[in-house]
Amino acid sequence: MNTVQENITKTQTKLATGLDPEISGTKASVILSLTSDIATWNTRASNLKLVDNIVSVAQTGLTSISTLLYQMKNIATLAETTTGTSDLASLSATYLSLATQIQSTANSASVNGSNLLNTSSGITIYPALSSYTTSTIYGYNFATVGTTLATSYSFPSGDSGANAAAKVTLLSGYITTLSTVQTSLSAYSDLLTATANAASSTADGLNSYISDLHGIDTTALQNDLQAYNNQQSIDYYLVGQMNAAASDELRIFR
Repeated sequence: MNTVQENITKTQTKLATGLDPEISGTKASVILSLTSDIATWNTRASNLKLVDNIVSVAQTGLTSISTLLYQMKNIATLAETTTGTSDLASLSATYLSLATQIQSTANSASVNGSNLLNTSSGITIYPALSSYTTSTIYGYNFATVGTTLATSYSFPSGDSGANAAAKVTLLSGYITTLSTVQTSLSAYSDLLTATANAASSTADGLNSYISDLHGIDTTALQNDLQAYNNQQSIDYYLVGQMNAAASDELRIFR
């Protein structure tokens, strides 16, 4: 009965964990090494997904900033032909408000403290899934752009629109830069997604190989467990019968 119970326990453990505790030492060593590799690939996949999230947030921010820049350009274009002092003051106030929104949008595009829109520093990634091959994702400091635009926001009267024209030129340059950054981040987003998926697939493949090494056959184990349970039931029944017979014999001596 003890042997049957041990077999039941071992079989239940195998079914519950998907692991064979009686695996050979050689296979166990290989599995230990692969388990470490799986942890590395999972960590890399997780980090790549985090960076992809940072890029995604930056892309959303760029879309908003693009809209704000175009609105400011339209205001500056209108100011070129506006002569009324009160009208220019109103345009200046709106221009300043939009510039401030650019600052706020850029500074808000952060994920875990990382931001591609308020610094020129980049984020290093490993696009080839190797620690020896790196690439840096560079953003652009649009928070500073917002500050620069807010510093010179007024449209003074009496300059024949020269100030407004200069602003139009400046804004056109920022819009071109923003478009370039958008294209770059879009390409990196595709790369990050593909690389993260590749890392996850590698980890999944190693897990599958470990399962093969353990050689767990769920169907066979379930059949074995049923057989052991049946045998245990029979053993309990026989022990019960033997105990009953022994009890009857003891009555002779009472």
